[in-house]
Amino acid sequence: METFKIEVNGKEILVKENETILNASIRQVGNIFVGCKGGACGMCKIKITTGETVDGIYSKSALPDEEYASGYRLACQSKPTTDMSILPIRERNKVLR
Repeated sequence: METFKIEVNGKEILVKENETILNASIRQVGNIFVGCKGGACGMCKIKITTGETVDGIYSKSALPDEEYASGYRLACQSKPTTDMSILPIRERNKVLR
């Protein structure tokens, strides 16, 4: 099974093949904001600085096409296909996991 390294604000987390970035963050305290986990709320929005993902279904109101084209993703719907570096968009939260 392949794993990918993701740098989140200077911290490295490991993401298993076919695992979402959010689930890996929850397992390893990656400090990504947790919301609905279904691609509808946008609370787990991240900005990809390097790397590639495959993405599941999400609401266009949570992630408009312009933001997707600019490198934003929803961590609950994104699975890495390469090692990556990302920035969480919501850094101040009552429940960071």
